Amino acid sequence: MDLPPRTVRYRLQRLRETGVLKSTRVVAIERKLGLGECIFLVNATAHGAEVLPEVFQSIDTIYHNSPTYGKYNGFIGYSLYSLSSTTITDRILEELRKFELISDFFIFHIIDFDVKLADYREFNPALGWTWDWSEWRDKIPKTLKSKKKFALPMDEVQSLVDFDTIDVLILKHLFDDGDSTQRKLAEVLSLSEAQVNKRIRRLEDEGIIKGYRSVVNTSANEMSIICFIILKEPKDQILSVFYQLPFPATITMNSRTRFAIQLSLNSQDMTGFLKGLDVLRPHLASCFVQTLHDARMSVDSHPYDLYNEKTHRWETPESMYLQAIRNVMERK
Repeated sequence: MDLPPRTVRYRLQRLRETGVLKSTRVVAIERKLGLGECIFLVNATAHGAEVLPEVFQSIDTIYHNSPTYGKYNGFIGYSLYSLSSTTITDRILEELRKFELISDFFIFHIIDFDVKLADYREFNPALGWTWDWSEWRDKIPKTLKSKKKFALPMDEVQSLVDFDTIDVLILKHLFDDGDSTQRKLAEVLSLSEAQVNKRIRRLEDEGIIKGYRSVVNTSANEMSIICFIILKEPKDQILSVFYQLPFPATITMNSRTRFAIQLSLNSQDMTGFLKGLDVLRPHLASCFVQTLHDARMSVDSHPYDLYNEKTHRWETPESMYLQAIRNVMERK
């Protein structure tokens, strides 16, 4: 940017102080380490709408939730689970249905994901996003017919990687503070800087660490949506359409035909996005959109706290979570 380093540091610090730039976190795919993740949606009953937030807070494996509207009216949540107990989220949701807190649910298991960065050339600090949606809609048919290959930055199969407690602790510290220096990590973990450097490099080379990300708040009027699509056939060009958008997005994969695209849009941009989906509809076997308008992170839940240093295993105790639900219901 042809700016002095001091100017860059000052501006970054000011953006953090004003809340525009959030803290940096490591972006990692824990599935390679044996920890799975899924997105779930529930239709909540009238009683469930009141009780479920407390239920979710009582279950460590559910680290994020939000009220949602769309095909499912109730809540959307993100849940972690050991790959040795892949049905734990199903059991939790079945228990919620037994207590008549929900009437139906949907689970999307995340095999891989990609965090698409924003293109801020399309953002004006005074006006907001200045993206031309009509140009995007007109470009979609041309993109789908293009013979130019699009390399999808996700894999349908994830191989398990050897790791140990120190690797997990490094990821935990980088999850809490992605700006931690290797010197600081070395001091905390009683390692040399060379050892920390070697381990981080290996985690990056193995694809466990996919990058580092700071969330940017460009507008107080943004609303997050997540679009679940099923392709009629595996076709990476369809996914490339979403990569043409300038907005930051998280694209998650369940298989080569099942994806979830999450992005934040202002109200004036929502129509343009939906009209783009209209153009894509003939190529989709299924599609529905959900809102995330009041996201809540569990204050007691930390993904790396699920790792037991004594047993060297991820522990997601189903019986404990089911009992937590019963405890909440007894108080109600």
